[in-house]
Formats: sequence, C-alpha cells, structure tokens
Amino acid sequence: MQLVRVMKIVAVLPLLLYLAAAATAAAQGTAPVSPERFAGEATMGAQPPFPIHIELLRSGEAVTGTVSIAMGDFELVDAQGDGAIVGRFEGAGGSGALTLRIDGDALTGAFDLAGQAGTITATRTSDDAAAFFRPPEERLDLTADEWLEDLDRLVEILTQEHASPFHAVSSEQFEREAARVRAALPERDGVGVALEFRKLAALIGDGHTKVNLPHGRPRLPIAFFMFEDGLRVVRTSAANENLLGARLVSVDGVPADRVIERLNAYIPAHETEWFLRAELPGLLGNPDLLRAIGSGDETSFVFTFETTDGQQRLTLTDAEPGEEQVTLGGGAPLWQRNEKQGFWSERLADGSLYVNWRSYGGLADGGAALLESLDAEHPRRLIVDLRDNDGGDYTVGRAFIDEIASRPWLNRRGVLYVMIGRETFSAAMTNAVDFKQKTEATLVGEPAGAAPNNWQEVRRFNLPNSALTVGVSTRYYEFLPGQPELRPDHLISPVTDDWGNAHDAGVAFVLEQPVP
Repeated sequence: MQLVRVMKIVAVLPLLLYLAAAATAAAQGTAPVSPERFAGEATMGAQPPFPIHIELLRSGEAVTGTVSIAMGDFELVDAQGDGAIVGRFEGAGGSGALTLRIDGDALTGAFDLAGQAGTITATRTSDDAAAFFRPPEERLDLTADEWLEDLDRLVEILTQEHASPFHAVSSEQFEREAARVRAALPERDGVGVALEFRKLAALIGDGHTKVNLPHGRPRLPIAFFMFEDGLRVVRTSAANENLLGARLVSVDGVPADRVIERLNAYIPAHETEWFLRAELPGLLGNPDLLRAIGSGDETSFVFTFETTDGQQRLTLTDAEPGEEQVTLGGGAPLWQRNEKQGFWSERLADGSLYVNWRSYGGLADGGAALLESLDAEHPRRLIVDLRDNDGGDYTVGRAFIDEIASRPWLNRRGVLYVMIGRETFSAAMTNAVDFKQKTEATLVGEPAGAAPNNWQEVRRFNLPNSALTVGVSTRYYEFLPGQPELRPDHLISPVTDDWGNAHDAGVAFVLEQPVP
C-alpha cells in the first residue's frame, strides 16, 4: 500500500518538473531540457544493497529532481554543480546530504541519512521510477525446462546469497529435498511448482527467507485468527455471518491440528511459535495450498465448525469478486484499524495517548510531530503499539526511541507502555527490544513473532522465467543473547471481544494500571 502511494507520487513528480522547466524555457525562449535518469543500487550501513532511481533536471548549475527507493521518494534541495552535484534530499523518510558524480552513463554518489553513510552506483536509463520499480510480471505457464532453470536459480540464491543457508537444516537434507522437487516437476502444474519452491525455501528456517506465493490467485471467502483455544472465524461472507467466532474443527474430515501440521511445512520453522500463529491463518484461506496438502477437490472444500448450536458444516469455493464480507464484532481490533496509515494516534478518554506505529514510512515526520505534541500536552500515559508492525529500518526507529528515553517525565515505569505481538517482526522486534533495554517501558501483549537472535536484512530476487520473488537473509543479529523469544512483561492474549470494541484486552489492561 505504501509502495503504491509512493509510485503514484513518483510518477507525477517528473512530469511536474518537466512542465516547470518547459515553462521557464518558453519564457526565456530556449528549448526545455529532458530529465536525466539513472537506476542502480545503494548501500547504507549493514543493510544489503537496495534499488534506487535518480531523476535530475538541470538549469545552469542548479539541479532539481527526485531520489526514489522502493518505500519512499525524496526531493533534491539546494542542489548545484556541474562535475559534482552537491545538495540535500528531503522526504517522509528523512533528510540528509548528497553528492553525485556523473561520468558518461555512470553515476556514483555518497549520502548521509539518519547518521548513516551510504553509497550509490547507477547507470543511465530511459525508465522513469514507476517503470524501474514495477515488478516483472509473474508467469506460471512455463515449460519443464524453464521450471528446471528456475529451480536451479532458486537453489543458487538460497545456498549462495544467504549468509548462512544451513543454520537450521543440513546441506544433505536440503539437497535431498531439492532433488525431490526436481523429480516432481513434470507432475506439477505451475501453481504446484511454485508451492514446491516455497516449501523448499521454508527449510532454510528464518522468516525473511522465502518464496512469495503467486500473485492474483483465488481466495476462499473466509478469514481466521488463532486464539488460545484454536482457529476462529473473524471474517466471512454475509451469507455465513452466523459462523463469526466459530471454532474450526476440521477441513474435509481432517482435524484442524493435523491441517495445521501440514501447512506448517510452508512456513519457516525457526522464528517463534508466535510467528507460526501469525502466518497460518492466511494459508487456510488459500485454496491452492489446501489442495497441495490433500484437502478438497477441484472446486470446493468442506469446513466443519463448532458453534454455540453445535457443529456446522460449510462448503466453500473460491471467493467471487465483490462478494460482501462481514467482520467479527463489526470491525477490526484496535491494532488493525486505519490500515492505510503507518503512524497514527488518538487521545483516550482517561487522558492517555495511544500511538499505532504500523510502519516506518513517514516515521521521521510523524515521530517529530508526536514528540512536539507530547511536550506540549504531557498525556497521562503513552501507549506505543507495535503489534501490526512487520519491520523497516530499525535505525530510524532507534532515533525516535532515543527521543522518548531523553524525556524523564515520559520515560517512567507506569507511564510508558509498548504493545507487542505475533505480527511484531524484523525491525519492529528490534525496536521493541530497544524499548525494553533503553527505556522504562512496560511491554504488554504476546511474544514477538520474530526471534530476537536470528537472520535478517533481506535481499530480494526474481526467478528468471516465472519472476517469482525470492527473499534471503544476509546478516545475523543477536539482540537478546540466550533468549529464544522477546516476551512481554505482561502476557495478554487476544480474545474475540477485541474485534469491534474501542479497546482490546491489552490496552484495557494498561488502562487499569495505576499511574505513578
């Protein structure tokens, strides 16, 4: 969602820059200059290389333009130069100094963002940013030879690009599984091969290393959440509204725990139990995966539920476009609301301030505005919610946490709370550890989905023929030595009453605590 917004902005900016240049040129009686475009990679700190696109428009020695990365765009400010272009860049993701050098079709550069130095290497391109960042179109209608070529590339990526591919599985076991997939390819259709690839990548064992499921495939008109007593329905079609909150008993006669066991083969197993709880419900709505584990037939699946009136069976087929959906309690739980906003807040009735920190996009500006508001208003409590945050740049998060830690009136036990849970992943888990170690925050909720000592810093690739996306981890972190998971100070599990209520069980617990 953030990427779509960024791409729309990026697509418009070059046109505006060009029109502005054209108007100036017309007034001066000269021809407008076409923008120069460069595409390549940037590196910063310990992060793996990431794609970058730069568009420049010159007017004498003055230079305007945009610098775009996958999760945001930045505008050049006060940039000037001929041989070397020196200036600054500003955007929702932060600001910093930038120096660029162009030699023919090659561009090199250096920049500073949030105190970290970075470098750029790029070459001239005719593509605008939208075209550069547009992922290649996936194909599943490949020949056997093309699938074999993709399998060879997948094995190469997993074993050579991952910094330690056999930290959770032996090379012998991995090679046996790769050979099994190779032998099975002639018997699988394109979707089946893609699922075999995902299963193979899951053996590596960390949550960042995976093959994404194919895009645009059908979904079943039902959604689950794993509560303490099992999987329960939290969204379904209006025709089956009576099943909201019902517990899953079986799928096509196979008990729910056995279905879970079979689906776990498609989920990396060496994060935490809570990571599995986060990933599993989404797989249950995927008819391709259900068929892969032996459930259903070509068109339908029979789900059996336990309701207040006894057991009920429901036959489900792939969701029809536009089918009306209803949600448990009439609405999402607090931590899932306003899903298009990466950083939002609301004042609670008791004077506490609730802050939903869902993503890192816009954190620099959003965090600065929040800190200004905190200093002006001194809320009774600050509740920072990381339960729906699956990561980003933890160094940007650390700068925000350092600001909170520097305010004695706020950095106090009983005043500062942080909510964590199964969806707290990657950089969000890291920043939750920062709250635990650098502040007086009380952590509330479930253990984080990401293991605190594991592989991160994902680098992504596309397979040559199918264009399926593959991610691999490139760096090991040890944030809590000897501890298998980041646990909250108070374990408060989600309950069905969280859906549609103003406060969920975790926040309700916080509001019951005394304020010093």
